[in-house]
Amino acid sequence: MEHCLTREELEKMAYVLKAVAHPNRLNIICLLSRNAELSVSEICEKMECSQALVSHHLTDMLAKGILLIRREGRNAYYRLADDRITNAMRCMMKCSE
Repeated sequence: MEHCLTREELEKMAYVLKAVAHPNRLNIICLLSRNAELSVSEICEKMECSQALVSHHLTDMLAKGILLIRREGRNAYYRLADDRITNAMRCMMKCSE
Protein backbone atom coordinates (compact mmCIF):
# COMPACT_ATOMS: atom_id res chain seq x y z
CA MET A 1 0.00 0.00 0.00
CA GLU A 2 1.41 3.37 -1.01
CA HIS A 3 1.32 6.24 1.51
CA CYS A 4 1.41 9.88 0.52
CA LEU A 5 2.59 11.16 3.92
CA THR A 6 4.82 9.76 6.64
CA ARG A 7 3.28 8.32 9.79
CA GLU A 8 4.64 11.31 11.75
CA GLU A 9 3.05 13.79 9.32
CA LEU A 10 -0.29 11.94 9.49
CA GLU A 11 -0.22 11.89 13.29
CA LYS A 12 0.55 15.62 13.47
CA MET A 13 -2.23 16.36 10.99
CA ALA A 14 -4.72 14.27 12.99
CA TYR A 15 -3.66 16.02 16.21
CA VAL A 16 -4.32 19.46 14.75
CA LEU A 17 -7.60 18.42 13.15
CA LYS A 18 -8.84 17.03 16.47
CA ALA A 19 -7.75 20.22 18.21
CA VAL A 20 -9.85 22.43 15.91
CA ALA A 21 -12.79 20.07 15.30
CA HIS A 22 -15.41 22.29 16.94
CA PRO A 23 -17.52 25.06 15.38
CA ASN A 24 -16.43 27.62 17.99
CA ARG A 25 -12.76 26.83 17.45
CA LEU A 26 -13.14 27.07 13.69
CA ASN A 27 -14.90 30.40 14.17
CA ILE A 28 -12.02 31.67 16.34
CA ILE A 29 -9.54 30.60 13.66
CA CYS A 30 -11.61 32.34 11.00
CA LEU A 31 -11.72 35.56 13.05
CA LEU A 32 -7.99 35.46 13.71
CA SER A 33 -7.24 34.80 10.04
CA ARG A 34 -8.98 38.09 9.23
CA ASN A 35 -7.38 40.05 12.08
CA ALA A 36 -3.70 40.11 13.04
CA GLU A 37 -4.66 39.54 16.66
CA LEU A 38 -7.69 39.93 18.88
CA SER A 39 -8.26 40.24 22.61
CA VAL A 40 -10.48 37.78 24.43
CA SER A 41 -13.20 40.42 24.79
CA GLU A 42 -13.07 41.23 21.06
CA ILE A 43 -13.44 37.54 20.21
CA CYS A 44 -16.35 37.20 22.67
CA GLU A 45 -18.07 40.21 21.14
CA LYS A 46 -17.66 38.99 17.56
CA MET A 47 -18.80 35.44 18.42
CA GLU A 48 -21.55 36.54 20.82
CA CYS A 49 -20.31 33.94 23.34
CA SER A 50 -19.45 34.08 27.01
CA GLN A 51 -15.90 34.82 28.08
CA ALA A 52 -15.72 31.50 29.95
CA LEU A 53 -16.54 29.54 26.79
CA VAL A 54 -14.17 31.49 24.56
CA SER A 55 -11.36 31.35 27.14
CA HIS A 56 -11.74 27.57 27.37
CA HIS A 57 -11.27 27.16 23.62
CA LEU A 58 -8.42 29.70 23.47
CA THR A 59 -6.55 28.02 26.33
CA ASP A 60 -6.80 24.60 24.72
CA MET A 61 -5.71 25.82 21.28
CA LEU A 62 -2.84 27.76 22.88
CA ALA A 63 -1.68 24.62 24.71
CA LYS A 64 -1.76 22.68 21.43
CA GLY A 65 0.38 25.23 19.61
CA ILE A 66 -2.34 26.52 17.30
CA LEU A 67 -2.39 30.01 18.83
CA LEU A 68 0.14 32.42 20.28
CA ILE A 69 -0.54 34.93 23.04
CA ARG A 70 0.72 38.42 23.79
CA ARG A 71 -0.02 39.95 27.15
CA GLU A 72 -0.32 43.68 27.64
CA GLY A 73 -1.23 44.63 31.17
CA ARG A 74 -4.37 42.73 32.07
CA ASN A 75 -5.28 42.04 28.44
CA ALA A 76 -4.38 38.94 26.46
CA TYR A 77 -4.17 39.12 22.66
CA TYR A 78 -4.31 35.97 20.56
CA ARG A 79 -3.05 35.30 17.06
CA LEU A 80 -2.56 32.23 14.89
CA ALA A 81 0.76 30.45 15.32
CA ASP A 82 1.09 30.03 11.55
CA ASP A 83 -0.89 30.08 8.30
CA ARG A 84 -1.17 26.32 7.87
CA ILE A 85 -4.45 26.16 9.79
CA THR A 86 -6.14 28.81 7.65
CA ASN A 87 -4.72 27.23 4.49
CA ALA A 88 -6.23 23.89 5.54
CA MET A 89 -9.59 25.57 6.20
CA ARG A 90 -9.51 27.18 2.74
CA CYS A 91 -8.80 23.79 1.17
CA MET A 92 -11.72 22.19 3.02
CA MET A 93 -14.02 25.01 1.93
CA LYS A 94 -12.98 24.53 -1.71
CA CYS A 95 -13.61 20.79 -1.45
CA SER A 96 -17.16 21.38 -0.22
CA GLU A 97 -18.08 23.72 -3.10
